[in-house]
Amino acid sequence: MKKNNVYKDLSFLYFAIYWVFACYTPFLLLYLQDRQLSYIQIGAIFALNSLVNVMFQPVWGYLTDKYIDIKKALYIAVIASSIAIVLLVQSYKYQFIILSTIVFIAFQSSILSLTDSLCYKIINRYNSIKYGKVRLMGSAGYAISSFLLGMVIARTSINVAFYLYSFFSLFAILFLARLDFKDEAPREEKSKVEPLQVLRNITLIVFLLSVTVASISYGANMSYIGVLLQETGGNIENLGLLWFVVAMSEVPVFFISNKIISKIGSINTYLLSLLIFSLRFFLCTLWNNTIFIIAVQFLQGFTFPLFMAGGLDYMSGIVPLEARAFSISLMSALIFGAGALIGNMGGGIIIENFGIFTLYRMMSIISFTALMIAMTLKKIRGSKAPSL
Repeated sequence: MKKNNVYKDLSFLYFAIYWVFACYTPFLLLYLQDRQLSYIQIGAIFALNSLVNVMFQPVWGYLTDKYIDIKKALYIAVIASSIAIVLLVQSYKYQFIILSTIVFIAFQSSILSLTDSLCYKIINRYNSIKYGKVRLMGSAGYAISSFLLGMVIARTSINVAFYLYSFFSLFAILFLARLDFKDEAPREEKSKVEPLQVLRNITLIVFLLSVTVASISYGANMSYIGVLLQETGGNIENLGLLWFVVAMSEVPVFFISNKIISKIGSINTYLLSLLIFSLRFFLCTLWNNTIFIIAVQFLQGFTFPLFMAGGLDYMSGIVPLEARAFSISLMSALIFGAGALIGNMGGGIIIENFGIFTLYRMMSIISFTALMIAMTLKKIRGSKAPSL
């Protein structure tokens, strides 16, 4: 019975956290446009998001591996970010937007990686609980929230979405409190862990290099897909619908991701995601039509879920258990940080000078480059990594 309760509460925690994130990520572009920033300034803010991710996520992962209980760290991050986003709402000048973004992302950036780390600790204890079947609840929460917020913002203002981030954070805190799970690793054992030693693993380094390159395209897409929609005639409600399609397409694939991994292996699942990423970004350049752009986003279901599920499963097989929170935080920092930093800054410059369609063509090439890098992993370890 306890396992069922943990599974249920963990699923609701993912639903609540991703619902909260949908109050920020899909509509950040609109907020920055509302503040009348240029695309180069917008790119700089997106890049700042990524830079702070790179700086703080590994720190949070290291602290939770060595000193702090993950649930306590999540409490701190959720509560602090719900307060810090109010500063962002009140910022109108460029320099104040920069300052408030740093404060907010310092806490918000750790939430998803800490949640994934908590999930994998629970999986390690209850191996019948699978990441994909829990994570799909996050996609469902993100989809519903972004769709409803698109309609709300169209009738009110962008500031409402950020205030709702603070309000809905209360539900994330509630479900975290309900989750009956404690990390049983004693403090003395935690203090002996040296997660930085995992960086001596050449297999991990090659994998993380591929993740970083792939994230250049992924980060640019997350930031500038709103520009693509606007260039093809879309409006705010279309943007809410687009993010609904993006998130809901993930749900069925996350549900069967464990079966896909069991059948073709972790690394092959990861490689497949990169191939479809490249195809998806290329398709976005073929027709200047809002409906077509939204329809192409159904491919998200075969990109990000397989990218995350396959990647996390592969990485979990090549790093020691005691360094897993650090490793997951590092991977998350590269996805939403280092790679996205390049994509966000470079994307703003490319849009300003060459246009959105040129950016998406380059993103397709970059995704294919990440695929070529990851292909070398098959020679290093073979096609399958141990599955949790």
